[in-house]
Formats: sequence, C-alpha cells, structure tokens
Amino acid sequence: MSEQYKEINITCPICNNEKTIKVPEKIFSQKKFGIIKIQVPQGGVCPDHNFIVFVDTKGIVRGYEKIDLLMKKTTEEPEPTEFSLKNFINLFGLYGFFSLIHAKVFNYPSYIIKYEDQKDITKELNTIADSILPEKYKGTNEIVFLEPVDYDKIKLKDKNAFLMDAHQNILKTPWKSKLTFEEQIVKKALNIMNENEQLILIRENIATFIKEAEFTKDLLENVNEIYEDELISKLSNEFMTSNIDRYRISLIKEFIKQRFSPKLANKIKSKVEEFFSLL
Repeated sequence: MSEQYKEINITCPICNNEKTIKVPEKIFSQKKFGIIKIQVPQGGVCPDHNFIVFVDTKGIVRGYEKIDLLMKKTTEEPEPTEFSLKNFINLFGLYGFFSLIHAKVFNYPSYIIKYEDQKDITKELNTIADSILPEKYKGTNEIVFLEPVDYDKIKLKDKNAFLMDAHQNILKTPWKSKLTFEEQIVKKALNIMNENEQLILIRENIATFIKEAEFTKDLLENVNEIYEDELISKLSNEFMTSNIDRYRISLIKEFIKQRFSPKLANKIKSKVEEFFSLL
C-alpha cells in the first residue's frame, strides 16, 4: 500500500513566499501528540530561509517560528562516522539538532523513529552528545532509536520525552522554552571553519551555562526564595557578564528542575507572574 500524504500550504514567515508541501498522513494519525512541528529547510519553501511550521492533527497551520541561521547548501550525503555539525544538521534538520542538544543538556529522554534500512548511528550520536557535556553529566538519558512502527502504535514509557522521526518531523517536545540558546551556540560554531573547534566552542558555551546553573543551585540551597531581578544581578556580578536576562534565568530554572530538584527550582520567583496571579 502506497504512503498517503496531506498537502499543506506553507508561507515563509520571513519573505512570505508560498508553497504547498506534502506531509505523510501517518504523522497526523497520532492525535495524542497535538501540535506537530515540521521543519522547513532552506530551499523547502523559499531559497534563503529555515523555519518551523506548527500544524495541528487536521493539517491546519497554527503558527510559525523563524530560525535565524543560514546554511550553505550541499549535495553531499552526510557521513556521521566523525563529528560534523553540518552532517548532523543534514540528518536531523536545524530544529531537530537544536532539540537534541536541548534534550541532552537538560536531561530529557530522547527518541528518534528510524526509517527503513537506516544506518544505526546510536553509538556515534550518543558519543557526540556526551562530548558536549562536562564529565559528571555524561551518560545520562541516552538518545534512543526506535524501529519503524505505525505512528498510532507508539507508546513511550517516558511521558517527559522528546520524540522526532527520521524525516525531521518533531512529534513531541516536553519543554516550553524556545531554543534560542541552542540556535545561538550552533550559529557561532558554524562561523568557524575547523570542525574540531566547532565542537569545542559548543562545549565551552554549554559549560559556561552549567556553571551559572550550579552557582544558582548552591545559592538556592541557602535561601527561602529569590526574585529573578536579584538573581540576574548576582549572576552578572559573579560571572562579570551582561548576558544574564530573564530568558537565561528560565533556562537555569529548567536545568535545576531537570537535573537537581523541582522544589529547588521553584524558589526562583517572578514578580510579573505574581502580579498577574493576583488579578
């Protein structure tokens, strides 16, 4: 039986180019996944832009998310036997790659549905994923490849898991945060020609973030609560940086919740949230 497709009219959120794309019907048969994030690569709808389109289970477009990152087009087949940012981005798409980094750093279980006869790169991928983390965080929540199955038969034992397929469709994300941090560090890395140095730069940026999170964890263990503005000030002074903002604090809070303790993370308070809760 030939695979059935649903046609969806897509508009680039940056240049407004339009194109109809075909998405496998089986993706929409799994209603429990709700909104599906479809990666549209550079050249998919327009020649210059990558973006994400949010589609509901009926195939109706519900929104878009821009990705401010240009990739040089290549006709070479990715060969993931050695680390290469471009190889893995070709395999998983930009948003998929950002998501895998996020899942690894923030300790979410990750699953990728293979396609028929796909080469098993579990070992290589997990080796790469561990290499971007400090030593004590390596080996947690390995990325798992699932055998090709009917989408309506997928049952994940981990409710708090990330799931995508080999066609770069994002089927489930357990986090609410935007992947701006991952996009920024990958963009910086791709500006470096040497592929080994690309990995080093990603590792250094993640290590810096984790040091901020660990400092915050130690701080929270000795207070009843702390407001975001005060925490921003303390982190900015401690690390002598102007990069700490509310988005960064939200990531630190997520890291502490996932890696250490939700109760500890909840000590970080937002005056804005408190204000709206009183209305």
